[in-house]
Amino acid sequence: METERYSISFLGLDPQYYTTTMIGDIWDVAAEKVYEETGISVSGEIHDRYFVNEENGELNGSTVFMVESTRVPGGIVTEANYWNAYRSVIEEVRQKLGNPRMNLTIEEIDITYFERI
Repeated sequence: METERYSISFLGLDPQYYTTTMIGDIWDVAAEKVYEETGISVSGEIHDRYFVNEENGELNGSTVFMVESTRVPGGIVTEANYWNAYRSVIEEVRQKLGNPRMNLTIEEIDITYFERI
């Protein structure tokens, strides 16, 4: 089934203070607020990544926190409505994080779900 995957990366956050758990908690609070307002669930998978210095190939100490979300295909939520709900979540999260640098990628994907047998 074709759908969209949204990946947002938050850059420049202090890894001594922020953790994937903390980012996840902030995401959950924002997503719950949007769900209560719209009925649209915007879940996210939180990952941390590290930048590598291009000159020497070593980690440069900068952590990137990435949140990936996928709109459930075949559901009742349209692409436009999901995008609006998603945007509300990321605006809330970004504000709570102090408006860090970020980048956003939206991909068209083909996904297959397998039921437990």
